[in-house]
Amino acid sequence: MADRLAELLRQRALLQEHLAWLDQEIAAASNRVVPAEAPAPVLPVAAPATLPVAAPRPAQAVLSIPSVPAAVPPEASPLGDDILDQYRVPPQSLQTDVRKGCLLYFAGAFVLLFAVVTVLYLAFRN
Repeated sequence: MADRLAELLRQRALLQEHLAWLDQEIAAASNRVVPAEAPAPVLPVAAPATLPVAAPRPAQAVLSIPSVPAAVPPEASPLGDDILDQYRVPPQSLQTDVRKGCLLYFAGAFVLLFAVVTVLYLAFRN
């Protein structure tokens, strides 16, 4: 029980740190300056006296969020369109492949049904 409580408290601290980081990133993206706030302190919950409580971990050791690189605008990467065009499949070809696959599955199911009926016929043919 104490392990579950400690894990829940740790998860709550992680979420609070993540929300603070998100607030900073949103402020940076919208070109606003928001003072960096420390996450709200986690208040310990009283545990039953018979169970040992794990020591809380320092917030800095729990989570380190790497800086997220800025997104590359599409016009800065013309090579990406070339790569996508290389692997793009024409819609007509895709429809033909899907139709062939459906017919193949239907034929396979029909053969399987015929095999099952044949086995049952031979098994109960007295």
